[in-house]
Amino acid sequence: MLRFLLTILVLCATLTASIAADGNKFQKEWDTYLEQDKTSPPPSEAILCTGSSSVRMWTTLKTDLAPLPVFNRAFGGSTTKDTIAAVPLIVTPYKPKVIMYYCGDNDLGSPKVSPDVPVEGFRSFVAAVRKDLPNVRFVYLAIKPSIKRIECLPNQKLANAAIAELCAKDPMMTFIDVASVLMGPDGQPDPACYIKDNLHMTPEGYKRWTAVVKPVLEKVWAEANAKMK
Repeated sequence: MLRFLLTILVLCATLTASIAADGNKFQKEWDTYLEQDKTSPPPSEAILCTGSSSVRMWTTLKTDLAPLPVFNRAFGGSTTKDTIAAVPLIVTPYKPKVIMYYCGDNDLGSPKVSPDVPVEGFRSFVAAVRKDLPNVRFVYLAIKPSIKRIECLPNQKLANAAIAELCAKDPMMTFIDVASVLMGPDGQPDPACYIKDNLHMTPEGYKRWTAVVKPVLEKVWAEANAKMK
């Protein structure tokens, strides 16, 4: 029994060390955000947007979602494991009322990766945040399809379905389907939505996202504020 417990402790320590080590590659980006906070701090108890490059590159985020008090703390190339590592640095210190989360795209960068990876990663992210912020609301943006990762589409759909089901069971979590709006009439990712790398989005892609994200986020924000009264 003692040997079993020691083995579990070693595995947990190894996982923690792995997350910390991988997270260090984003330390420069995190430090940049922290430096910005000194001169231009974001609003507290607002809507924090985090995740990978599809949110980081949403340069019109504030104007697209105005007057909602959104601010961006996404960092490109991140996986769900990286977003967990960022929680104590650039997530919970801001004490957001709502967290808009986009991650999982890079987890499923290969069709060999199980769709369970981003699902369990999101569960872990939520658990990590709730330790300090038990009343925060989560808005999950579906993993988007792309021309570059078309072979990953089946697993993306499975992951999205699982996370949508997870959100449906938790009144503090909301799933937004930002994937379907990027598909063309032929059932394939619409080229109009992607820049030359066939992975990241054009203004047209973000325009479509805004159309589905904003009304839902407005509703979640209103509920978050009503709950606080």
